[in-house]
Amino acid sequence: MAMTLNTLLGQRSLDLSLVAEGEAGALDVPISWMHFSESPDPTPYLEGGEILLTTGLLMPADKPDEPHRLFASRLAEAGVRGVGFGIGVQHASIPQWLVYQCEASGVPLFCVPLATPFIAISKAVARGISNDTSQNFARMYRNQQRLLRSVHTLDPVSTIVSRLAELIGGWAALLNPVGAIVASSHHSLPVDMDSLGDALAFSVLGEAKFTVAKGYDIAIFHIASPTGQTLGYLVSGRKGEKGSIDHPLAAEAASLLSLAVNGTADSNRALTNLRSTMTRMCLEGEADTVRQFADDVWNGLPVQPLAALRIIGQQDALEDAGRLFEPFRRTLAKNTNLAVFGMVDGDMWAIVSQRNARTWTEQLTHDGRLTVGQSSGVTWHDMPRARHEAYQAGAEALTAGVPLIRYGSGQNAAHLESVVEPSLMRAFADLRLAPIADLTFDLSTGPHGAHPDSDTAIRAVDVLWAWLRSRGRTEEAARMTGMHRHTLTKYLGVIAKALKADLSDPGTTAELWYACRFSRFGHTLAQPESD
Repeated sequence: MAMTLNTLLGQRSLDLSLVAEGEAGALDVPISWMHFSESPDPTPYLEGGEILLTTGLLMPADKPDEPHRLFASRLAEAGVRGVGFGIGVQHASIPQWLVYQCEASGVPLFCVPLATPFIAISKAVARGISNDTSQNFARMYRNQQRLLRSVHTLDPVSTIVSRLAELIGGWAALLNPVGAIVASSHHSLPVDMDSLGDALAFSVLGEAKFTVAKGYDIAIFHIASPTGQTLGYLVSGRKGEKGSIDHPLAAEAASLLSLAVNGTADSNRALTNLRSTMTRMCLEGEADTVRQFADDVWNGLPVQPLAALRIIGQQDALEDAGRLFEPFRRTLAKNTNLAVFGMVDGDMWAIVSQRNARTWTEQLTHDGRLTVGQSSGVTWHDMPRARHEAYQAGAEALTAGVPLIRYGSGQNAAHLESVVEPSLMRAFADLRLAPIADLTFDLSTGPHGAHPDSDTAIRAVDVLWAWLRSRGRTEEAARMTGMHRHTLTKYLGVIAKALKADLSDPGTTAELWYACRFSRFGHTLAQPESD
């Protein structure tokens, strides 16, 4: 059940009382969140759907001042679901002018007694939203399971169509490629299929269409074979305005019909999609929501502490990795080496017990087709951190050309040069040093004459590089370049001005060190033995 103002008012422990009902049905509209404000105009901080709580700290008691003259109407335009007024702080009762404004604007208004802290209302709203999300996920899972079971009946096509109609609370029909009805949930459909001709004329293979006809929200999905052949169309409808129908469920039914009609596609596609969705939820720290379904999807959840694995490779290698994790193919005996796994954003992700992580990574990397990044040990609630660690470790492993990197292991520690593409480093270097690329200094006028390993000119880049390699020691850099230290200091000033850089800044010198190291300019000086 969605969290509504009626639900909130029904919680006796809060002792809330309704003062203004607002528009018809306003008490049963879902609440998105709760916000506290004493501002005369809190709308810039609202997204719509919130309950606004206030103690009226800045509100006059007798009549609205200019800032509050349109207070309730602004809230109505912002989509506020209701206003909770806390009495006993600034006002002994709700100002009557506010009651009149809320009644005129259709915004529900309720009274919050002094004994009820606002935080208690916030927690109640948060619990209600969380419970609603969990119930929606559970309902989605149950509906998907019922659709999946339809595949194993004697007549899967008719069963899927009828089951979809039942689950969405409407009707459904499967049409062949020319638009004739092959199977339908009802003998007579409320919408003539001929009237949907324009929607059935798909311009792109696999495109879905959503429309409204005769008061029905209608979803049309293109049924195609793996080779791109049009097999038909799934049309489903439900009474209501656009968006009323459960589009994801209809899309799931379309996928199952593609399997049932074609007969040669992989029958595990729906389960694969479900695993991917639930793996993403686990990686986002929502394992508690997934836990009750884990036995059906993965044969259970691994025990803590856990490790997240990001598995990178070509599609065929990732498919083999999926078969490696598949519980029924690992062993017929009770499996104690459990894993949560699924495709997320193009990579295979797995969550395993940390004590078993080495076993998994050895199997995944033994043939050299896969690259694995492994996180440090975490709990289920800290899984977002593990996801970040595994992602970074996988990226470094790819760049370094090694099959596995364990985050924080000390082995294969991160280096800037190993994680940045060399061509990008060279491009950065050339752009950074471009202002001094053609700048040279004449050494023949200097007190030490020309450098023995060069002509009478030295590139500015080499002067800068010598100074950076000598860690800013002027005497050492002067010896490397064959000039007096005062001359070097003068030339460094010219370089700094050309680069518009502060050579006393550690960040700037570090940046210039990498630029000189990767630049195609200069590099005419001999490398010192200690470099």
